[in-house]
Amino acid sequence: MKKMKAKNILFLGNSISLHGPYNTWVPNANWGMAASAEGKDYVHLLASAITARTDRPLRLAPTTGASRWYPGNPIPTDNTNILNMADLFERNYATWDNARFQTQIEAKPDIVILQFGENMSGGTMPQFKTALQTLMAGLKESSNPHIFVTGFILGANPTIDGIKKEVCAEDPSHRVFVDMSQLHDPKYLGQFGHPSDEGMNVIANNLFNAMEAHCKTTP
Repeated sequence: MKKMKAKNILFLGNSISLHGPYNTWVPNANWGMAASAEGKDYVHLLASAITARTDRPLRLAPTTGASRWYPGNPIPTDNTNILNMADLFERNYATWDNARFQTQIEAKPDIVILQFGENMSGGTMPQFKTALQTLMAGLKESSNPHIFVTGFILGANPTIDGIKKEVCAEDPSHRVFVDMSQLHDPKYLGQFGHPSDEGMNVIANNLFNAMEAHCKTTP
């Protein structure tokens, strides 16, 4: 994408990015809640937009089976590039360790989408900031990817968004905060209070527009 390499992408999110094959409204669904089909979630919409621009399909490999990590369970080690981080990070950021996604770091992504925060619980905001800095530092040391961080999607949370903005501002040449306040309108929500197909489209468009704008300033 102009001056920004877009060959290897990594999505680190929560159920908005990947809910797993245990979705109840569509049997064996393994995509973002509550899109009506795989091609309708923001991950696949965004990947399609990038492919259309670069004329090179991106590899998309969502975690299958037990797609969420819990304390005491094995950490995912397969070469997936779409992870549900609800338990891996959101609910356990106070004890975050980059070893929890070392396989993904070693894959050396060019572009990383960080979409999480909606399931935050426990710990403190300073701990969240430290964990986010640690995560981004691990990515930077490995491949120095361009990282796009979504704002809070399910309602407003200025505290979490503020921390995301602060961490992005520490390295503006490679980190971009992407505002998602448009999604706070209930018309973009579907089942279980998650983005509908229309909401997913807004997420994908906002991210792609942010990428295009960032490309113009990329060294």
